[in-house]
Amino acid sequence: MAQKLIYYMKIWVAMMADAVLVNVAVYLALYLRFDTPRIPVFYLDPYLRVAPYFTVATVLLLWVTRIYHRLWRYASWRDAQVLILSLFGSSVMLGLALFISRTAHYSRAVYLLYALFAVALLGGWRFLLRSFYDISWSPRSRARERVLIVGAGKAGQLVAEELLRHPEVGLAVGFLDDDMQKVGFQIGPLKVLGTTHDIRTIVRDHQIDQVLLAMPSASGRVIRPLVEECRDLGIKVRILPAINQMIGGQVSVRQIRDVQIEDLLQREPAVIDLGEIAGYITGRVVMVTGAGGTIGSELARQVAPFAPRQLVLLGLDETSIFEIDRDMRLRFPDVPVVPIVADLRDRGRLERIFGAYRPQVIFHAAAHKHVPLMEQQPDEAIDNNVAALWQLADMSHRQGVETFVFISTDKAVNPTSVYGATKRIGELLVRVYASRSSTRFVTVRFGNVLGSRGSVIPIFQQQIAQGGPVTVTHPDMVRYFMTVSEACQLVIQAGAMGSSGEIYVLDMGEPIRILDLATNLIRLSGLRPGVDIDIVFTGIRPGEKLYEELLTAEDETRTTRHERIFVHNEPPVNASDMLGKIETLIRRAADVSRPELMALIQAIVPEYQPALKSRVITAEEGTTRAIRS
Repeated sequence: MAQKLIYYMKIWVAMMADAVLVNVAVYLALYLRFDTPRIPVFYLDPYLRVAPYFTVATVLLLWVTRIYHRLWRYASWRDAQVLILSLFGSSVMLGLALFISRTAHYSRAVYLLYALFAVALLGGWRFLLRSFYDISWSPRSRARERVLIVGAGKAGQLVAEELLRHPEVGLAVGFLDDDMQKVGFQIGPLKVLGTTHDIRTIVRDHQIDQVLLAMPSASGRVIRPLVEECRDLGIKVRILPAINQMIGGQVSVRQIRDVQIEDLLQREPAVIDLGEIAGYITGRVVMVTGAGGTIGSELARQVAPFAPRQLVLLGLDETSIFEIDRDMRLRFPDVPVVPIVADLRDRGRLERIFGAYRPQVIFHAAAHKHVPLMEQQPDEAIDNNVAALWQLADMSHRQGVETFVFISTDKAVNPTSVYGATKRIGELLVRVYASRSSTRFVTVRFGNVLGSRGSVIPIFQQQIAQGGPVTVTHPDMVRYFMTVSEACQLVIQAGAMGSSGEIYVLDMGEPIRILDLATNLIRLSGLRPGVDIDIVFTGIRPGEKLYEELLTAEDETRTTRHERIFVHNEPPVNASDMLGKIETLIRRAADVSRPELMALIQAIVPEYQPALKSRVITAEEGTTRAIRS
């Protein structure tokens, strides 16, 4: 109650100050117009008659434009723009008041002078208040570290302002920027000291303790050499997250964080056709299966800004569905979210869900994905990744769903694992339904996403936190990686493109050695591979390959209108024969021997070659083969 009283008292004081100052501004405008403190009565009296109404109207205008609801200690140019436009509007109101009263007619110069004086007076006391807070109310603790900001763009300037307000975080010394036209110039309180090529000299000359990368749109290709340079110099390097990870695109000291592996692998932001995506999502009921997983939850977050009529989040794990539901309600309070815990294999439950919510767009991200685990339980992989997909696809066809997007994997190409084979069968099943349904069925195939649950990066991070060793299966193992944000952007974009039955393949960039990933993670933790943390080779696990493929050597692709999305050309599928084989596989999966099950899979996916069980390197062998560099 006391806080609310103080809040309204502050507004009241501001309104009273403005009421006085707008009248002072009118007097100053008339004084300057006539160049005498004794303003002619026939000019001053008409104003005095309308002054009460004009003053109240101006204060109300400032209230409507929320001038009194802004924290001026954090004022920005945007706030100043609103104030300036409001006061020029007040100038128009002054003219209208005098015109309606028919008592006087001022020259246009008076109205312009009034607006300028009003901006100077009303804006002046507000920005003096901001300066007072910056100088007097900011924490007085001496900054521990001298900070060099890389990037003198808008983000860099906002970071510099934040550091000035929070000197306990760091003392901003200057900028680096590769735009030669900025070098040597002052941007706000700081000078652009040089380009990134001068970083060694500037760090030494200015005794820099920390480098802050303020380039939210920069790719990993730009960030990697800077991080390496800072590591060689022995100084800390921190970063602002990418724009799409920032809350509302705003910069805050709370968002400054350590460099993560995703930053080193980040590519230039994909160009997304917002209108095309909105055309099939806005106003529709969208369902995401596997919504509690890494890909499913990110799909939900990226679908929400397109204003679906309803967003149905379906998954089997109640904890993850609870968490994504809570996250969505905090981030997107205006989007109707429906959390559902259900098993896609339960046909009766699925029918009730479709009957209740009538989904129009479905992103199917639910799947068992852990390769070694599915090698041990192939019948479960078939039941969840094939039978459940068939049931969902059939329900979508019967219920008239508009668009069905199936998430596949690079492990479906020349599969050596049960998981990869089930995903390839899923691709074929989706193509069968595409050939016989009015629903637009499409498949999107891509590689690994960074940081997904149970994937290599969280495992490496846990091993590093425990002091090592970090276990790598093989020194030559490579994988395609993509940030989950980019992968989901392209999945949603692909859902808006092309014809039913197409398999879209995402451009994953260059494959990355798992060994390089491990060494980078160790270094990002401030440790040395082979000195502080050992890397041990354990041997390829059952079902794994040294490298993954997005296409076979015989496959053909064609480009699309998006530079990172390609269409994989495949021959037509014999629908009845394919469905018969898949039905046999599902029916017999739990009852036959492993060799018989592999034969059933190969009848559908001839290119499936089960990997021989790899010899696991013993701990003693692994220690002798550890990377020590």
